Amino acid sequence: MSNLPPINSVVKVIKALTEQDSRLGQTGTVIQYSAHGMVCVHFPDMPPDQGIFFNPHHLQIIEP
Repeated sequence: MSNLPPINSVVKVIKALTEQDSRLGQTGTVIQYSAHGMVCVHFPDMPPDQGIFFNPHHLQIIEP
């Protein structure tokens, strides 16, 4: 899990499972990790404390 972006870092979704994924290219804030090493990202249009899990390889750190 050494390549996970830090909690509260700003990340950009650079790869998605489908080309139609509406989150592709958006930026959000890392809020937690899953037990399996997935990264939960909160986006500005979401209610507080909610997020979507992504594979860490699909994210690019914008601000650590």
